[in-house]
Amino acid sequence: MTVPPKTDVIDAVLGLDSSSPVLALRERRAKLKHFTQTSHDAALLPAEPGNFSYAMRAALAARITGLWKATELQAHYKAQLEEKGSKPELRSIADPAFRPEGDKRLATMLAHVDLVTLKPKEATRANIEALYSVGLDDRDIVTLAGLIAFVNYQVLVVAGLKMLRDN
Repeated sequence: MTVPPKTDVIDAVLGLDSSSPVLALRERRAKLKHFTQTSHDAALLPAEPGNFSYAMRAALAARITGLWKATELQAHYKAQLEEKGSKPELRSIADPAFRPEGDKRLATMLAHVDLVTLKPKEATRANIEALYSVGLDDRDIVTLAGLIAFVNYQVLVVAGLKMLRDN
């Protein structure tokens, strides 16, 4: 079970209104639109956030979108981060240039997020073992993988729709 947002995130970040041909196109694939939003909710707003708070999830999503320079999505996730009670250290995570010092667990997690986002073919079993070595368990690793996968998918969908909207 998830906590549903009030609006479709992709429609909102693209500023699509009822007169938009891109919105009409998205509505022709209503099931895909619904599943994309449902995936967002599962990755970022699950009923039970486990070891990844809503704010941490938003910070990681902002980082991933920042790596891709997906400014509209990054702004959305930074706003979500603030909504969820952002602490200064979480705001730092949202910055793709941030490298934590003295926190091996966080450094390992962020290195994994960056690697899988920018160079997924270079990720190996050793990267997963590194996550285990800093205390992440199977559930944490699956949660992190799902978040990375969804936000990267969302970046691509928004980029494609943005091209249609702007051209």
